[in-house]
Amino acid sequence: MKNALETILNTSIKKLDMYTDGGCINNSSVYQTEDNKLVFVKDNSKPGSDKMFNGELEGLKAICSTNTISAPYPIATGCTSSGQHFIVMDYWKMNSLSTKCSSELGSQLAEMHMFNLKDGQSCIKKFGFHVETCCGFLPQNNTWTDDWITFYTENRLNYQIQLLQSKSGNSLKKKKIIENYWPRLKHKIPKFFEGIEVKPSLLHGDLWPGNTAQSNSKPG
Repeated sequence: MKNALETILNTSIKKLDMYTDGGCINNSSVYQTEDNKLVFVKDNSKPGSDKMFNGELEGLKAICSTNTISAPYPIATGCTSSGQHFIVMDYWKMNSLSTKCSSELGSQLAEMHMFNLKDGQSCIKKFGFHVETCCGFLPQNNTWTDDWITFYTENRLNYQIQLLQSKSGNSLKKKKIIENYWPRLKHKIPKFFEGIEVKPSLLHGDLWPGNTAQSNSKPG
């Protein structure tokens, strides 16, 4: 890991003995570069980790580019000679959100959601993202789509149904439930959005308390 990181960062580094949290599925660590900069590293050897980390890198870049909400800036992704995939980003010392920062976070998220709509002629008019992202290890189909109902139905719900079918094995009960209920629900989805205009907006793909914190009295 150290050699791969030094190659990507183009500097010598040393691993620090300090507590880190990479979430439920990743290993994590903090390194110090020769110019005393701290970087946070998450790594995983499970198949598909490269797509997961690449999606996280592009997602963080997109969030940071709006200048609406703070997020650790991603530096690079890579892989060790032994097949350990990783992502490197700026290190933040994080604490739990205070009530004040929670309120600020909500306001900043709203600004991020409105960012694309305020971008005038340059705004993105389709639903999707330019790379595949993951929720945990589950891949998310982000193929560009003209309307929200189609994107939500096909790229989110139906895509997960297909994954479920592929993993249901020989369970006739599971297959029967899917075959009986999904077509009926799919047919009714447009009714849920009647009278609602949904416009493309940058969203955080996995927003829950474990992915929020405050650093230097600012939410992120």
